[in-house]
Amino acid sequence: MLTKLLSSQKTIYHIILFFSFSLTVNYFVELKIVNFIAYVLFHLTLIYFIFYFFHFTLYFIFFLYGVLFDIYLINNMGPHIISFLIFLTAFQFLKKFLLNFSSFKISYIIIIIVFIMFVIESFISRILYNYPINYNDLGLLFLISVLMFLPSLYMFSKIDKL
Repeated sequence: MLTKLLSSQKTIYHIILFFSFSLTVNYFVELKIVNFIAYVLFHLTLIYFIFYFFHFTLYFIFFLYGVLFDIYLINNMGPHIISFLIFLTAFQFLKKFLLNFSSFKISYIIIIIVFIMFVIESFISRILYNYPINYNDLGLLFLISVLMFLPSLYMFSKIDKL
């Protein structure tokens, strides 16, 4: 029964999202890099999930994760909800155009969208709550994204073959 439940790709992606979300919000002061890795993995999985498993229920899931991220990381509502729902809505309107690309081009689009999401989340939190933009953390997120990009795509391709 459990193996049948875990054989669904969507279920595995939801487990990855939940696990990386849990690691991100449980802040490890001594291991800040673990939080950043989980945060990047969450965003990579989220964008990959949009491209290959788009469904309207994702609006509810993205809203829920956006609310939880905002509550746990910022103690206010806004940046994550706005950026998640903006990108989901943009994908809905552009999916006919974007899905005509090859998987090679889509993979580059995924990493570019992740970079844009990090910047937009930073700017929204700056505009709404006057949080300073920490360029060192943003640069570290970009570096971790680049380093995790190919291994995560390899992991996603293995999950898709299940």
